Amino acid sequence: MISRTPRNRQTRNVILHYMVSFAMEQGRQPSVREIGEAAGLMSTSTTAGYLNRMVNEGLLEKIPQRRRNYIVTTSGAALVKKAG
Repeated sequence: MISRTPRNRQTRNVILHYMVSFAMEQGRQPSVREIGEAAGLMSTSTTAGYLNRMVNEGLLEKIPQRRRNYIVTTSGAALVKKAG
């Protein structure tokens, strides 16, 4: 039997890696649409759902009244670093 990471964890990891690398390369946070495209998600609603769950898990922080308002927390960055 092959052990696989659940799809939602894989997507979560893709989102975290993308957000960290995007911020380092571009000097700004990616938009919800850019995050969704990078993670292979079909709609911004699905992407927002992932992002909100990640906020609840403490991996992202949402800054109100700001465009591109999701940022990776220390916990999220540690998960990215751990995954390599």
